[in-house]
Amino acid sequence: MTSPSSASEAVRRKIHKMGPGTFVLGSVGTMLDISCQITNFKVSAEADAEDSEPVLCGDNIPGQRNYTWTVSGTAFQDIETDGLIDFTWKNAGTEMPFKFVPDSATESTITGRVMVDPVEYGGDVNQKNKSDFEWAAVGTPNFKPNE
Repeated sequence: MTSPSSASEAVRRKIHKMGPGTFVLGSVGTMLDISCQITNFKVSAEADAEDSEPVLCGDNIPGQRNYTWTVSGTAFQDIETDGLIDFTWKNAGTEMPFKFVPDSATESTITGRVMVDPVEYGGDVNQKNKSDFEWAAVGTPNFKPNE
């Protein structure tokens, strides 16, 4: 890959603002849409990299690099049947598909599968409480950029 020879050759990108968008967990018949409860949402990767190893000829053999993906966020709690708390408690340990649309005005989406863990319930008295969640992704999520 070569570098642009001047700044005018580089493509300048628009800054993205998240929302309004959607987040749906599950599949037809078992879907949970918490789009109107989410205040923070991320899909992120953490690298686990081995050290490179020097060899006699002076080269280095690169170490293996693996990624662990997570889907995390913060959402307002609800206590409805099949709501956030009920759904995650009933489906604890279940692998489910998800679809995240960061901005409905664009075509970008992230889809994949996560292992659902129960979301905590409770908090401060006389407050609209939120729960943080972090679910392990199964494999690498699929990112479809805006075209």
